[in-house]
Amino acid sequence: MTNDMKLNKLLLTLSVGALSFIHACRSPESDEKLKSTIQAALETTPGIEVNVEEGNVTLDGQIGSDSLKQNIEDKTKMAGGENIKSIHNNIVVNLPEPEEAREKYHEIIGGAVDSTLTRDVNLVLEDFPTITAQVKEGIIVATGNLEKSKIDTLKKRLEHIKPKGIDMKGVISR
Repeated sequence: MTNDMKLNKLLLTLSVGALSFIHACRSPESDEKLKSTIQAALETTPGIEVNVEEGNVTLDGQIGSDSLKQNIEDKTKMAGGENIKSIHNNIVVNLPEPEEAREKYHEIIGGAVDSTLTRDVNLVLEDFPTITAQVKEGIIVATGNLEKSKIDTLKKRLEHIKPKGIDMKGVISR
């Protein structure tokens, strides 16, 4: 190996090491700035704790639904952008939601109650392809054919998303 090759190899090794060191050594100030930015984006969601260490964001707290948990993570990604190395979403979903939680959820994401309830119903119905449902003024009206043993499961899953009411008269057991 020639001296030039040895020198090039040494310079390459030093460059890679220096870049790794610089990337790993984020200043505490940049972590604090990132944390403040994320907290500002999540200010309408009380009870969520944000920690940032070397660009790695950890979210902790308790929330009433999986969709709101995902919404919080999405807001975090948008607020932090490229400054985020990773997000550890440790938010715990506590179910069932209290009565007022659905309204608070809709207020936070800016959606109408029926439209987000319809979305939640459609997610439940993915496991029940022979059932259709409509939502009007917070009441779910389900129709279709379903095995008798699965009707209870469907009703419990629909109750879980906290509608004002459920009408299962149109569901016929096979």
